[in-house]
Amino acid sequence: MPTRLVGIARLDQIASGQGAAVAVAGNAIALFCIDGQPFGTDDACARCGSSLASGTLRGATVACAGCDWEYDVRTGAVSGVPALRIDTFEVTVVDSVVMLAVEPEWSPNA
Repeated sequence: MPTRLVGIARLDQIASGQGAAVAVAGNAIALFCIDGQPFGTDDACARCGSSLASGTLRGATVACAGCDWEYDVRTGAVSGVPALRIDTFEVTVVDSVVMLAVEPEWSPNA
């Protein structure tokens, strides 16, 4: 079954070096823009549940504002524990519109 893409923002609405929280199909998603490339992850920290979109982005790593756990926004992996990760979502840009896949690329139950 093909993945359904949903338009969620214009690329210029995602500030480089910062996160933005959006809701898509009942999922809380954190969007990040790194060098003009958007990335999408689950918005909840696996440790404390805080919004990752409100965390501090340094390069491709976001630090949770609640507990300082760090995640690679490209893979969802926890820094130092790559087997522990949050969901990441396929993100593409079509005519400056950020499109997000409704289903996650990686699932902890897979």
